Amino acid sequence: MKKNNYSNKGFTLIEVLISIVILSLIAVITSNFLKSSIQSRDFISVKSQEIYEFNLVSSTLNEDLINAVNIPLTNFRGDLENATFIGDANSDSFSFITKMIVQDISSKTLVKVQYVLENQSLLRRQYFAASPANQFEYIETIMFEDIDTLELEFADKTKWYYAWPQGPITQKQIPSLVKILITNNQNESFAWIISPNIKTVYE
Repeated sequence: MKKNNYSNKGFTLIEVLISIVILSLIAVITSNFLKSSIQSRDFISVKSQEIYEFNLVSSTLNEDLINAVNIPLTNFRGDLENATFIGDANSDSFSFITKMIVQDISSKTLVKVQYVLENQSLLRRQYFAASPANQFEYIETIMFEDIDTLELEFADKTKWYYAWPQGPITQKQIPSLVKILITNNQNESFAWIISPNIKTVYE
């Protein structure tokens, strides 16, 4: 007598359909997980870059302004500017003279530095002398990128201004406070208020 083996051959249509549904669900779940992982990685990367830029601006600004020297600036022809600090919110820039370490902590030199907004980036330009003769010879560092707006304010002991100096008295002064407000392309804001450690009037 022959045995009937038809029940052991292949899968039924229902079993195939169930397998397809299960595989489809696994594929969807895996795809969503990968997409979420990529988005999380990109988000973390962007935030890490923002934190790096914020810390870079904070440490560099503090170092420059705390070591600011209250002596007159000159233009690139060597003429006195009648100011020890020049800042203007309309031109998105400010410049002054600061002490920089050359080789070790006991060796410092005076250099002119300028912070300026160009092409949506905050740039720091460090010249090679306090009175540089060539306006194109400097070391440039990108401090912050993807900037939508930059707001600058400078204060004496009583009031905030959008430009510095504000007359004969402040021509011989560095602001008591410098405020910088950056808003990036994601509408996130970053603010710094720094108090330079300097003498009020140069001799």
